[in-house]
Amino acid sequence: MADELVYAVIFVVSFVVFWMVRGYYIRKTRDPTAPRTRRERREAMKKEGWTGIAIYLLAPVELTFIIIYIINPLWLSLSFLMVPEILRWLGLFIIIVSILCAAWVHHTLGRAYSYALETKKEQTLITIGPFSKVRHPLYSSHNIFNLGKILLTLNIPLILFAIIGVPLTFVRMKDEERMMIDQYGEEYEEYMHRTGRIIPKLSG
Repeated sequence: MADELVYAVIFVVSFVVFWMVRGYYIRKTRDPTAPRTRRERREAMKKEGWTGIAIYLLAPVELTFIIIYIINPLWLSLSFLMVPEILRWLGLFIIIVSILCAAWVHHTLGRAYSYALETKKEQTLITIGPFSKVRHPLYSSHNIFNLGKILLTLNIPLILFAIIGVPLTFVRMKDEERMMIDQYGEEYEEYMHRTGRIIPKLSG
């Protein structure tokens, strides 16, 4: 139990840091002259269709399981498996990489970031920094974080949520790309040809 408690504390700290980093940059993107209410943010997510609604509904459920994991890390745990301890520390390393990646992406996006699928007035197509190789580096950082979470916690519900997030993320990326094509036309289509979706595209 003592070892699992250590992993639980490490995960909670890394989870809080990940969302503190994201929250810091998200606050910087808000327009102080026209702040959105919580209801308006909720409605913006619902307009995305079933993926936006699913993300909105699943987030508090996942948070509930994280709280349960904090209370007793052994509940619904796979820690009884003979998993090399180095893999769990590798999970922490992967989470740290995901935090750095998310910070880089948000810093590059600046005020162009939006939690909902939408473009802002006078927004230009960003193709620098992480966007020079990958079209959806923020989703990449989330997937990297989820991989680290799986290795570090070995917690069944958290693993299931990470798996469920894969198809949701894929559909949302497709929707976002259609929106960007509508916005930028051939410029974005050409950008798609030279970049990967969540990992850099191999040359040729």
